[in-house]
Amino acid sequence: MATAHGETKRRKVALALQGGGSHGAFTWGVLDRLLEDDTLDIIGVTGTSAGAMNAVCLAEGLMEGGPEQARRQLRTFWESIGKMPGVGSLIGWLPGETLAYMRIEQTPPYAMLDTLRRNLTPEEFNPFRANPLRDLIAQMIDFDRIRARTDPIVQVCATNVETARRRVFSNEDISVDAVMASATLPDLFPAVEIDGLHYWDGGFSGNPAMTGLIRRLPKCDLIIVRIDPVIRKDMPTTAREIQDRVTELSFNTSFWMELSALGAILQLVEEGELDRERFGRIFFHAIEASEHLEKIPHSTKLNNARAFLDYLFALGRTTADEWIAERGADVGRKSTVDLTKLLPVSAASPARGGPPRPTASIPTSQATAHA
Repeated sequence: MATAHGETKRRKVALALQGGGSHGAFTWGVLDRLLEDDTLDIIGVTGTSAGAMNAVCLAEGLMEGGPEQARRQLRTFWESIGKMPGVGSLIGWLPGETLAYMRIEQTPPYAMLDTLRRNLTPEEFNPFRANPLRDLIAQMIDFDRIRARTDPIVQVCATNVETARRRVFSNEDISVDAVMASATLPDLFPAVEIDGLHYWDGGFSGNPAMTGLIRRLPKCDLIIVRIDPVIRKDMPTTAREIQDRVTELSFNTSFWMELSALGAILQLVEEGELDRERFGRIFFHAIEASEHLEKIPHSTKLNNARAFLDYLFALGRTTADEWIAERGADVGRKSTVDLTKLLPVSAASPARGGPPRPTASIPTSQATAHA
């Protein structure tokens, strides 16, 4: 999109980044490709868990030196993750594609970790509360700078243990504790205390939280980067597979409910019940690779092997590149997902067409776009 003087007009976008442990490297790849596009101006980002870490790395880089610095910041973060001790350091000699489809829950390192998780509390397992991930975030991110600015707007979500309510931390109160709270799985880490309250992973209440960001945005586009598969075509049979699927469903429920609520608002806009300029000013898009990620075992979210992270990064870049080629021209013009049709089942009646069939992704709009 060019101006009368031949200059490229940057289109304002915001990003919503899901959590998913090591699978957040897919989002790294997506962001790396989006940051290369000089027609996009990222003005806001919301993230949960791994998405929260991607969000603050992105924001830090943009504030410090622009898109290229943001790309370097994200790469430094994920390369550091790949160097940390963990399951990945014991199986990291395998190729990335092998690691992607490997059931690491059947490997001795994972089995040992899983036994400890099931029999010890986080305090018993790690009494000194050592957390190299927290140390990395504290070292890399200048939270004073993020708190002092709002370009871009940054939000991360955590779940209050006592009340089950979400708390969304924004530029004005974001901190390393807030980011770590957003990524605190209760069977791995003790709850994070902030202002006398205790928090667990934000995925329980918002994966990611979008409404708060949308309320602060001007007219722009929101791109949702999805990494947590809704569909698993194979029925879970083992105790581990069943528990993994339960976790996946619980983390997706808050996401679908929030999108459905946004879809209801947009329906009222289309029906003329709500003001379009106020309530229908956001275009919605989604970048995902469900057909690939649904085949990757849930257990690999704990695999920090560098080869595996690089595999996901490449998948993210390729997915974003394809999305830009197919949908990029719609940014600033119309939505490419229809939030008014968001239930993950088809409209077919069980009496006429058999049981409803699940859909694997956010539906693509076939109608006119929402303003």
